[in-house]
Amino acid sequence: MYDQKRQHPVMIPLGAFKSLFYLLVPLFIIMIQSFVERDFLRGLFIFSLGGAAILVVLIIYQVLTWAFYTYRYEAGYLHVKSGIIFKKERSIKRERVQTVNIRTGIVQRLLGLASLQVETAGGGEESELSLTAVTLEEAYNIKRSLERPEDLFSAEQAESVESDRSTDGSVTESDQNTAAAGSKAFSGIAEEIAWRVAGATTSAENSDLEEGEIYRIRIPELFLAGATSGGFLVLFSVIGVIFSQAIPFIPETFWNYLLEQVTSTAAGTVVLVVFFLLLLSWLISSVAYMVQYANFTLWRRGDRLQVSWGLIEQKQLALNLNRLQALVIHEGVLRQPFGRCSLLAEVAGGGSKEQNYVTLLFPLLRSGELSGFLTSILPEYQLPSSMVSLPRRACRRYIFRAVVPMLLVIVPLQWVPYGWLSFALFIPAFFWGLSRYHAGGTALNDRQLTFRFRFINRFRVLMLRNCVQSMQVSANPFQRWWKLRTVYASVLSSPAGKTFQVTDVDISEAERLWKWYSRYR
Repeated sequence: MYDQKRQHPVMIPLGAFKSLFYLLVPLFIIMIQSFVERDFLRGLFIFSLGGAAILVVLIIYQVLTWAFYTYRYEAGYLHVKSGIIFKKERSIKRERVQTVNIRTGIVQRLLGLASLQVETAGGGEESELSLTAVTLEEAYNIKRSLERPEDLFSAEQAESVESDRSTDGSVTESDQNTAAAGSKAFSGIAEEIAWRVAGATTSAENSDLEEGEIYRIRIPELFLAGATSGGFLVLFSVIGVIFSQAIPFIPETFWNYLLEQVTSTAAGTVVLVVFFLLLLSWLISSVAYMVQYANFTLWRRGDRLQVSWGLIEQKQLALNLNRLQALVIHEGVLRQPFGRCSLLAEVAGGGSKEQNYVTLLFPLLRSGELSGFLTSILPEYQLPSSMVSLPRRACRRYIFRAVVPMLLVIVPLQWVPYGWLSFALFIPAFFWGLSRYHAGGTALNDRQLTFRFRFINRFRVLMLRNCVQSMQVSANPFQRWWKLRTVYASVLSSPAGKTFQVTDVDISEAERLWKWYSRYR
């Protein structure tokens, strides 16, 4: 067990083809240009020859990386050696490990493999350890050795876990039927091992830990989450650019048919095409969201949250509660009419990307069920029964800040035909400012600070007192005149930290928040 090990050799083609996908983009552009210039064979030759040459270089590089990247783990330690030219050797102690994440893509599942990332406290912007291809049993052995000092799971123990799971009763047959057939093995043995790794064993030192309720998202709710995620707006811009480049290749007979048989006007044709592209973007983004977050499962064991999701690429995240800095209730503008919200977590530490510091705890929840959800999963946080709203005199400031910027759009449009119609933009700006004013609010109890605010979407941020790194109260001359203040609260999240603010709070409420914070400093 203590010998130096290498990853599975399949990491060589996996890594090579993954890198090749990004490097072939410029060659693909050259091939398309050659096709437009009616020299398709030349473009295809450059694409094929260049792709083959790049693939050979990448395979050689991946072989060397595989040969020189070795690791060794034992109870509480992980030793890593890497580097083709410049050698690097690291030892990771269990006490420094923040989380061990396991992912399985569709190719990896077919081969019985998984990828594993180890993130540590103070480990920098990149993961301390990243293994692309190890067996699923090996991944959980590493996870267990870094998170608990007991003996590692063997294959026989993993089988007994599966048999225990079948008699446990916590996973119903109807829930299992909603999962894809290819994910059953992962969600069977792997989930239960992760539960026990997280502290659900019956050892004497953890006998006081209670098993929390398991939450899964149903397929109708998952579809609603994808349909209201708003991701189609970004996808629409991409599809719009692609469609604009494809217009010269669309036959004129098609446009004539639309103009004569469907819309009868050029403006109607444009509206129809835009509507079709929006619908296509919405369908694609909804399906992509459902595939990404399929089988989403959240459960708690002791002081650790476990989250797993994914259909094509399955991911599993273990989150220590001491890394949880704030809970964010995100109410999207498309979800509010349905009374739905999503739950996010601001996390201390993580990898290089911003999303590693913001963890999706649950994709879609009924707003009325949120209080019970928190009581079951995170009783440390409480949903305030009431909020202190912004004073009436702050309303005019919110409306002013929303309406005045519209002048930058409206004034230049007065020099174009029918430019006076742009004055209608004042109406949505007015209601946007009004909605931002009504959304603003704060709440306090002995242990928790809650902010509520809106930009486009509405947010409620729940922060425990010991997680608030700093608080600031500021006022510009206009706020001092109206006895208003802006309150900022910062938590330890991304490398620069994360700051939340509520603007134009009454001066008495700002003083109350400040006294609450400074009393415990």
